[in-house]
Amino acid sequence: MELINLTKDRNNAQCIVCNIAKRIIVVCKVHHPNQFYCILIVCSLQSLSGHVVNVMSHSKKYSECMQIIPNESFLLTLRLLCLETANTIIKINIMKRIQLSIVFTLLVGLLMARNNANNFLKSDDLTISSTLPIIKETKGLKQLYVNNEPFLIIGAELLNSSASSIEYMKDSWAHIKSLNVNTVYLTITWQQLEPEEGTFDYSLIDSHIKSAYQNNLKLVILWFGSWKNGESNYTPDWVKTDMKRFPRMLFKDRKISNAISNIDRNCLNADLKAYKKLMERIAQVDKHGTVIMMQVENEVGLLGSTRDFSTVATKLFEQQVPRELIKYISNNPTKLKPNISAPYINNGSKSQGTWEEVFGKSPNTDEIFMAWNYANYVNELAKAGKAIYNLPTYVNAWDASGGNLIAGVWPSGGPNYLMLDIWQAGAPAIDILANDNYSPTFGLSAANFVHNKNPLLVPEACAIWMNDTISAAPKAFFCFGHFKAMGFSPFGIDHHTYHSNHSIKKAYGVLENLRPLITKAQVEDRINGFMEGDNASPASFQLGSFIFKPDYDLQKNSLIKGYGLIIQISEYEFIVSGNACHIGYESADSRKPNCQLLSVEEGKFVNGKWVKKRTINGDEFGIKLPPNPYNIASDVYLDDISVLKVKLFKY
Repeated sequence: MELINLTKDRNNAQCIVCNIAKRIIVVCKVHHPNQFYCILIVCSLQSLSGHVVNVMSHSKKYSECMQIIPNESFLLTLRLLCLETANTIIKINIMKRIQLSIVFTLLVGLLMARNNANNFLKSDDLTISSTLPIIKETKGLKQLYVNNEPFLIIGAELLNSSASSIEYMKDSWAHIKSLNVNTVYLTITWQQLEPEEGTFDYSLIDSHIKSAYQNNLKLVILWFGSWKNGESNYTPDWVKTDMKRFPRMLFKDRKISNAISNIDRNCLNADLKAYKKLMERIAQVDKHGTVIMMQVENEVGLLGSTRDFSTVATKLFEQQVPRELIKYISNNPTKLKPNISAPYINNGSKSQGTWEEVFGKSPNTDEIFMAWNYANYVNELAKAGKAIYNLPTYVNAWDASGGNLIAGVWPSGGPNYLMLDIWQAGAPAIDILANDNYSPTFGLSAANFVHNKNPLLVPEACAIWMNDTISAAPKAFFCFGHFKAMGFSPFGIDHHTYHSNHSIKKAYGVLENLRPLITKAQVEDRINGFMEGDNASPASFQLGSFIFKPDYDLQKNSLIKGYGLIIQISEYEFIVSGNACHIGYESADSRKPNCQLLSVEEGKFVNGKWVKKRTINGDEFGIKLPPNPYNIASDVYLDDISVLKVKLFKY
């Protein structure tokens, strides 16, 4: 299929090509292929109409034809088409002269498309959501957009096995929704999707999309394919048992690992086939834009060894480092993590060489080699999935930590903070390198992932197995406020820890209420967050011409940690929210060094407008979270999360 570009010069053509790429997406073969041609012509002429009119303004026939198509049908058709992924290559021919015969041929197609477009819009098989989720960068900050609006993932991840059963999930959906979650992370496994080679079972993905929509929840799908937590336990039995066709990685002592190879084409092709089938199914059944993001694999990397010591892998290790990796490193010397830049420079900044010649002989070099291979493998899946249904993608990392421990203690080659540069070079189809953060130094771990425009996404946090059961609320506020995070999620939301009175319920309700303000303030750098007991949390920070200082020295139960965020909404007004702390304030203006608190209101936003619950003064006056009259322990509760509107004055 070809589209004819009706322009005279190549520069204009390039502009129109960009416009077409954004607005004209070919209908997937799963949706009414017989109507593809007419609908494509309709959208093509809509995109090119400005240029066509200039040439053919004298043509009454053209004007009449354009008026036949209702504008609403045009726009809705465009929205529907933008939800589909391009399965057909659009070729643009640059012509020096306008061929009027071609134009009139297209106009005939335009007339034919009128009825087809209307029938197309009525089909029950098509998505009615306006646009696919995308990640946009504004003023250097990347944000997720859903339905053309900035979106915060106020999320919750299920336990690993929960989504394996429709019956098991029946009672979970309503409970999850009651906790004010807006997005659920759940698994779809290769093992269950393709139990027999070539036979696919879509019952789980179909049911989960339907149930999430019925509960007004968005979904992030976690594809447990070749690897989960460094091992291949979620591959189908026909993959596990055929080690000749699907070879495993080997440890240095030649023992066989539980992980399939990340360089074997049979492994990749089999995973790729299943993942593409999953994406096709989501494109077909997700009628309301419920799925907003895909996680490709889960915490990849090799456990128990710095690298794969199989004969094939060792031979590859002894070959030249790929040119594209060396080019990326040499072109970005100031952006690299020290464990990437230092060995490269110390070994002579070579333009070619084996892995050990370029990076030296070390466990770090082994991990760089593994990271490149994992990144290339995962990138193939992400790229193919986006060609079918263009959803944002991410990979998550088992964090590299433990002092002098080396790769293999954590999954070697995964997208941990030490390997972010290698993954950004090797997996351009991956949008986000996400931080699974169970670290006792939570803020430091999060900060390590805010690197080279990689936005912070925390899909897993709060280790229940380490008795970390009440930190979700503080960590969520801290992430969204201080790190301008795209999303936060505790792991195991369906565990009994997260009961109906858990503090996450009130915290998530407040965050959802403030979500439009938070996303706007993140871009404008008018927000900050804080959390007691974390060394990465600011002791003081400036917003506008005022300095704020969190104070956690309250009488309270030792288990309750203070936290909050502050959003500047005008020169002198701020929204303050959180719990178990007081906020000091002072002027940052040397010309007006004095500062006074003029007013404090407690309330919330309703339809974007502030609605006051009460005016705070007297014993309760101050920036207090919560605004209690007395500093006594019995007045501070885990879920007593306040929202204040304060006004300051300087003189």
